[in-house]
Amino acid sequence: AHTHLAPCSGVLFRCCIPLPLRSTGLKMVIPIAVQRFFLILVISADQSVAFTTSFDCLDSVFAPPQHSLIFPIKQKGESGNGMSLTEVEKGDALSSAFDSMVESSDFMLQSAQIGQGQGHQLSSCRMPAFGHTATVTFAPLRSSCDDNGDPTEYILSALNFDHPINDFGYLCLEIYKHRDEIRGVVSIEHLRYNVLDYLNSQPPDPGKDAELTSSQAIGNDQLGALLDKVVDSECLSKLERDGYVVIDDIMKTSQSSNDKLSQWSKKSQTGQEECRTDTVSFIDRDDALECGVESQYDLLLALASHLNNKLDLYESPFAPIFPGTRENPLTNPSGCNVQMAEYGSQDFYDPHSDNSINMARHSEYFGSAEEYIDDMYGNDVYDDTTPWRATMQKNMFSDVERRSNYRCITAILYLTEGWSVQDGGQLRMYLDSVHCEIPNTAKETHNHIDVNPSNGKLLLFDSRMIHSVEKVLHQSKIRRALTLWMTRPEESGVTGEIFFLDEDS
Repeated sequence: AHTHLAPCSGVLFRCCIPLPLRSTGLKMVIPIAVQRFFLILVISADQSVAFTTSFDCLDSVFAPPQHSLIFPIKQKGESGNGMSLTEVEKGDALSSAFDSMVESSDFMLQSAQIGQGQGHQLSSCRMPAFGHTATVTFAPLRSSCDDNGDPTEYILSALNFDHPINDFGYLCLEIYKHRDEIRGVVSIEHLRYNVLDYLNSQPPDPGKDAELTSSQAIGNDQLGALLDKVVDSECLSKLERDGYVVIDDIMKTSQSSNDKLSQWSKKSQTGQEECRTDTVSFIDRDDALECGVESQYDLLLALASHLNNKLDLYESPFAPIFPGTRENPLTNPSGCNVQMAEYGSQDFYDPHSDNSINMARHSEYFGSAEEYIDDMYGNDVYDDTTPWRATMQKNMFSDVERRSNYRCITAILYLTEGWSVQDGGQLRMYLDSVHCEIPNTAKETHNHIDVNPSNGKLLLFDSRMIHSVEKVLHQSKIRRALTLWMTRPEESGVTGEIFFLDEDS
């Protein structure tokens, strides 16, 4: 059994066995076992009421946590509505948000509440799927208390996780899903950094078997015949040799379908305005059917199977990951897997790669490993002895060339009728650029070709190549295209997709 003791000093101890309180006149002597040591706290009898009822400014000191994260409580003048709440209401709001997360999760089990209804308090839960005794606590940080005894920071702590680095990232992601319930009271800046780190460190989805959406599988013989005719041996030889191929008039899109796409309500900004200003949406086949582009969708999804059968892909030293195989290495992404992108007047996309070299952040660009990590995550969150920091340095500052995802071949089908070169918006492909480490330098170091985004044109290219979308010059035309990234899942040390999080994302 575990006993929770909350002395008036504000420190919460968790002991391995129940320990009695022994009264000695006007004082009580409290023996507390903490990791094989005994600590004697002496408090006066008139403080005993505070001992049993006050739960302000608790710290969890079960043992040094494997990971912890600080949440500063918002002060006067900061954005958020926390300043309209009393201290009790702030504490109750945070505890309620924690409880809501636990109740909605399949991996968390609620622990007994301590000090419920007393404002700032400790909340805790167990995560048995992450370790037999894996425990999470969310509590006021005692050392942060102000002159009134109110905490200025909360601390999230994790203990006894089997895989602490990855599991703590998952925990942060679960909390981030409930950010609307806490962002008015505490700052979530450090939380966002941790969620980004977790997402960007996960192996990408290996996708689904390309044969599931082949022309034969969907019973579309006409589509199979079309692919055999237009994506023929000559086109495939150019793709193998040059890394790209342009196929004109493969399948045009009607004006009525374009009108439906223009009114599609699921479009959103990318949150990367410094390097791109387009509007995107990811669609599945039901969405494509609603917008009248189901044939274009089927064409893109059938390409991977066609290329598996016809294309002589470059040799890879890495073992494939299911559902990819040596014989059929290409897969299709899962879920809403086709991107619809729109570019209006003055919109652009800077040089980039769909599967960039995710190399070490070299010191000449980012400073030392220590400086980069401290700048991104803060040395108050992780000290330099944590396994997290060592792993971060190994992954981000190694000299090994690694790709950022499994994307292998990019397929873009252009949809807009009547697009001329004078309208701008050309896709600029930088030749022989698959090993270019810094995309923007390709403008100075590599030759390029421009692809005009005319209706019905299909562009296939090696996803590693650097390319850009030049600025749209026409004042009213919308440049619109569908994109599918055919993936090649392999045991290649890929470190994950690149995620961005807006404050409201």
